[in-house]
Amino acid sequence: MNKTKIIGAILLTLGLTGNALAENGFYGGAGIGQATIDACDGVTNCDDKDTSWKIFGGWEMNSNIAFEAAWVDFGEISGSEDDSAVSAEADGWTLAAKGILPLNEQFGVFGKFGMIMWDVKGGGAASGINDDGTDLMYGLGGQYMFTDQLGIVGEWEWYDIDNDIDLFSIGALFKF
Repeated sequence: MNKTKIIGAILLTLGLTGNALAENGFYGGAGIGQATIDACDGVTNCDDKDTSWKIFGGWEMNSNIAFEAAWVDFGEISGSEDDSAVSAEADGWTLAAKGILPLNEQFGVFGKFGMIMWDVKGGGAASGINDDGTDLMYGLGGQYMFTDQLGIVGEWEWYDIDNDIDLFSIGALFKF
């Protein structure tokens, strides 16, 4: 079987099962935004903002409660310390409960509360930094559904990592 037929069969299968999965509340998506990492103490010329992105998936138990998992890349902060370049990159896995308030059939607002399993790796003069942990995360946001399956989501998330991280993002949401 050639690649075109395989891709066609996969798309057909997803199309046929998409409505059944949507009725079960499964969704996924991806977002992009800006992260601010509060880690500039003692660092000069500190750039604590970077482009961040994430992929997420979840299950809406009903119209008011969902559970969501995501992988988020916060990007990199950089600066100098004692005339040496330093940098650090952070990412992590999240798992959160999501309370949803539908305002009409297309638009709703939500709050999140959960955990992040994070990892930080240093670069330059900070290359010896390699840290990880598990901490709390919170979030607020809204979503607008263009169709029953396709929408847009905007949110602010706060991660209580050793150095707090704020993430503002916008993304696409697809209900399967």
